[in-house]
Amino acid sequence: GRGQEAGAGADMAERSSGRLTMTTKKATMVMVMTMAIMGEALAFNLDASSMLQHTGARSMKKGRRAMLEKLRGSPRLGSVRMCQDEGRSVDEDRKQDALRKLAAVDSKPSLGKKDDPDKDADSSVIDGLIKWFKSDEGREEALQWTITFVIAISFRVFVVEPRYIPSLSMFPTFHVGDMLAVEKITHYFRPYQRDDVVVFRAPPAFADYVDESKANEDLIKRIIAVEGDTIKITKGKVYINEQEVKEPFINGPPNYDFGPVTVPAGCVLVLGDNRNASLDSHIWGFLPKENIIGRAVFKYWPLNRVSLVQS
Repeated sequence: GRGQEAGAGADMAERSSGRLTMTTKKATMVMVMTMAIMGEALAFNLDASSMLQHTGARSMKKGRRAMLEKLRGSPRLGSVRMCQDEGRSVDEDRKQDALRKLAAVDSKPSLGKKDDPDKDADSSVIDGLIKWFKSDEGREEALQWTITFVIAISFRVFVVEPRYIPSLSMFPTFHVGDMLAVEKITHYFRPYQRDDVVVFRAPPAFADYVDESKANEDLIKRIIAVEGDTIKITKGKVYINEQEVKEPFINGPPNYDFGPVTVPAGCVLVLGDNRNASLDSHIWGFLPKENIIGRAVFKYWPLNRVSLVQS
């Protein structure tokens, strides 16, 4: 029994191997046939492309013409052409309509100076102002504004004007940035006196010691001697008419000698409170009183240093 089973197993194995061999052969044949078909197709494509290259553009045009001739009689092609024609006619209508609109816009006159909206607005504002000035209310208000403006300008020119401190030549009395009021009235009934702090136009001699751009600057100094006084500075002390002068406002005693000299008529001698850092009369000479603009009386800025000017 065992021998028969072994024989049957061997027979089944032989048949299976035979089936596998047959299947492998069939698969190989299919692959060969597929490759042959692909080769033929490739060869056909190469031949077709070669033929197209040799025949050229003329053959292609003839072929297209022949195809068009065959298709002209086709009812579908005729309907397609009809639709195209209808679409073209609609496009033409739209085009003509658009051209008519453009022509209508172009025919309108362009905005000139009279039609400029900005110009019209400006004209309306000017017309309104002219109408307002012609009214009683406008004339009265314009007169009030004019009087106020004239008073303000006159007050600044003839009475008081603000001044700004640009340097430390008057330190510690003034710091850089201090603002003060300069009055211009009292000199008509009160002559300038010693210790007055004055703002003045620089005399011509001042230009010999500074750049041209600074030659016409306004300066601020303190009057030390007036006309007729004899002044002498020596060993850090100032003498007026041979009397030593006490100066609690200076930054330090002068480290230079000056004089004695007598102040001529119509002039004063001025020095900076920061004696050793001031370009003043001990360098460029006497100051004509006609150059004085006014007397500093009130320091109003900064707020924490508001005070009357010490004299």
